[in-house]
Amino acid sequence: MASNVQKVITQIKQEKIGASSKRALIVEGKDDVFAVKSFLFKKNPHWEQSWVVEKAEQKSRVIEILKQETTWVGIVDKDEWQQEVIDEYRNKLSNLWILPRYCIENYIIVPDELWHSLPAKQQARLPEGVSQLEEILLGNLNRWVSHGVLWSVINPLWEGLRARGFKEKLLEPSIATDEVRIRATLEEWHHYLDPDRLLEQHKKRVQEVKALSVTEQLTRWVHGKMFYTNVVLQAFNALFGQQGGKKRKEALFLACPLPQDFDSLWPLLEFS
Repeated sequence: MASNVQKVITQIKQEKIGASSKRALIVEGKDDVFAVKSFLFKKNPHWEQSWVVEKAEQKSRVIEILKQETTWVGIVDKDEWQQEVIDEYRNKLSNLWILPRYCIENYIIVPDELWHSLPAKQQARLPEGVSQLEEILLGNLNRWVSHGVLWSVINPLWEGLRARGFKEKLLEPSIATDEVRIRATLEEWHHYLDPDRLLEQHKKRVQEVKALSVTEQLTRWVHGKMFYTNVVLQAFNALFGQQGGKKRKEALFLACPLPQDFDSLWPLLEFS
């Protein structure tokens, strides 16, 4: 990890910053680069005089870069992170900005926001307006909410298991003949993966999320990348003609209004 991080830092400094006084805004992937650049142009047409936007490919790598380059700023997806995890990272890294939505695609899946991104000729294909678009896109919202919540329950399990010594704790020669310690470790892992506890956690969280507004469900809990590909892209291709997922995604980012929930990013970039 360390060598890869240093390689990314060196490449950005040599190829993108050079002798200038620019700083780097680090994001996770290529889609994030395109979307963030489109938002930056809407906020400040001259942003490139002070910043470059570059990808690190992984959330963990963004974080490691920011630890070394404290004048740079980084953006990572909220994903399945719960509030306590978000608070922990905010306290550790003042130059880290956590996306208010699940991932960058969550800015192009909300029907009301999508409606305002459509040109008039495409709006004309939906004579009942945004309500018709909502009906088309949100028919399976409950399933997508349950899917997003399941990610929030299941995805952190790997990190939790690692914290409990999985699997190296039982691969040391010193424990090989100690059946008591082996059993105790296996029982700890077994208890951590207790299906009844996990299913109850999922059920409770689904109920809590379904009590939120539809917009909150779509922005914070639905897996935006999957929802865009499986729902928005398919619906838009049926409505407006076939177009590749990448090209349509970029067109939507260019057309969508500047998100208000990006307001807390601008002070980090010294934009008023």
